[in-house]
Amino acid sequence: MTARAYSLLAIVLYHTGHFNQAIIYQQKTLNINERELGLDHPDTVKSYGDLAVFYYRLQQTELALKYLQETLKCNQRLLGADHIQTATSYHAIAIALSLIEAYSLSVQHEQTTLQILQAKLGAEDLRTQDAAAWLEYFVSKAVEQQEAVRNGTTVI
Repeated sequence: MTARAYSLLAIVLYHTGHFNQAIIYQQKTLNINERELGLDHPDTVKSYGDLAVFYYRLQQTELALKYLQETLKCNQRLLGADHIQTATSYHAIAIALSLIEAYSLSVQHEQTTLQILQAKLGAEDLRTQDAAAWLEYFVSKAVEQQEAVRNGTTVI
């Protein structure tokens, strides 16, 4: 089977609730794409992103983050540090970090998202406004978390 066939099978398995099997076939897709197309090919980047989604669905956030980071690195190399798709990668990482309550890191990633979107799309674009709202949320959670630590009411 080709990488494309494995990828399609992984997507079907994912959408039918067979998440572990989907990961197996998506990992095969990634392995083939890395070997045959290289690390800087768009299909390889997509494979990283798909694996991140599958791991996210299984609540394996650390593994999802690993593949989101790879997606970000590839997008930076292929598209540039200020590309909208690179901003999307930063946003996805910010969301994943928030799931493990790493809010200060979420803030950093979402700030980068917002900076890119403001520069590329302007302040009036809905995607920019959405990033601003996410940043506000992450900042509030980071402040709340820091206050809880200061007050000794929680352990992070």
